[in-house]
Amino acid sequence: MKNRIGWTTCPSIGGKYAVAELLEGGVVGNGLITFATKTQAQEFIDSSQADELGSRGSVPKSRE
Repeated sequence: MKNRIGWTTCPSIGGKYAVAELLEGGVVGNGLITFATKTQAQEFIDSSQADELGSRGSVPKSRE
């Protein structure tokens, strides 16, 4: 199992963007939450909310 080294944004279903785990070796892991725009997804990562939510294990389906 690879360790999470951070978070990344990636395209998701319906033109939305997901915040997903970035694993060792540049592998993209599980999606955490989706947003309407890439900017919103990146702001979520930058605000450290992804770290907080990921550590709790609570994964909402989307935020718009």
